[in-house]
Amino acid sequence: MKKLTTLFLLVIISSLLVNGQVNIPQNISQSHPRLLLFDSDLQNIQNNIQSDKYWRQIHEDILGEADAIISLETLERKQIGRRLLSVSREALRRTYFLSYAFRMTEDKRYFNRAEEELLKIAQFTDWNPTHFLDVAEMTMAAAIGYDWLFNDLSTSSKEIIREAILTKGIEPSYDKKYNWFLKASHNWN
Repeated sequence: MKKLTTLFLLVIISSLLVNGQVNIPQNISQSHPRLLLFDSDLQNIQNNIQSDKYWRQIHEDILGEADAIISLETLERKQIGRRLLSVSREALRRTYFLSYAFRMTEDKRYFNRAEEELLKIAQFTDWNPTHFLDVAEMTMAAAIGYDWLFNDLSTSSKEIIREAILTKGIEPSYDKKYNWFLKASHNWN
């Protein structure tokens, strides 16, 4: 169910983009959010939830997953073999669901837990640059949370998360020992 609900959230966002329901700014604004799901899109989603049983079910499934996440322990940096990918993907799933749930309901429980998860992954020693897909997915998780929750995050939380995105996500991509994938001809590039 987790993978299916994640897929549906991405489909919702993609659908809004394809159907022209998302107002993509011509110039990137200094305000947030500015990634994938703008504040101006929330009313369209609410309208769809009210008028369509499938949208309503997806919305309820996401809120149910967000409720379940609140009762879980925060993520730990547990590498399996040479990969941290399962943790990175779970960070992305949790960030999407909790941030979406907060933006749609304004329930602070979702915000508080999303912030806690983001601060936890920001404290990891690294995001495993030897397997860069791990870094990419963790960076996406941190970026979505940072952007979608920006207006409610404390200044110190913003600084910690932003610093982690830069030092654990972006900077390793410039290191030749990690960025071999830039010349690859498969999905990592």
